Amino acid sequence: MAGLTLAFAGPRGQAHDADQIAASAPQKNPLFINMTTGDSWRGWMGLHFAHATLKQGHPVAIFLNLDAVKLAAKTGEQEMKPSMQRAPREIVADFIRDGGIVLMCGPCMAEFGLKMDDLVAGVQMGRPGYTQSFIFAENARTLTW
Repeated sequence: MAGLTLAFAGPRGQAHDADQIAASAPQKNPLFINMTTGDSWRGWMGLHFAHATLKQGHPVAIFLNLDAVKLAAKTGEQEMKPSMQRAPREIVADFIRDGGIVLMCGPCMAEFGLKMDDLVAGVQMGRPGYTQSFIFAENARTLTW
């Protein structure tokens, strides 16, 4: 995140650079993103954020549920806005290739008529216990998008 600097007051009032804080122990700070929007632009923003966080060294798992399951579909319309360099499905593929985890809600997929073969390669089916292992991982942070 070159060029972005946020100050946090630390002990004794000194400021800390956000990049310094993020880099302090990334492997000990996993992120779980619960993504609920299938809107192409909103989904693109969440996926882009997740991928950038992964590139900083944080383990990231995304749970696509409700209509967000459409973001990982290999086919179908994904509206492109001028600010979007890639379609959401392309970010999902790159995110997985770079080591990110994408979990799917099975009942949500069924609601939209999707099967695993319809999804970007590497997407995993979420299931009780497995999905929670990411949510409750040591030092995990959660975010809903």
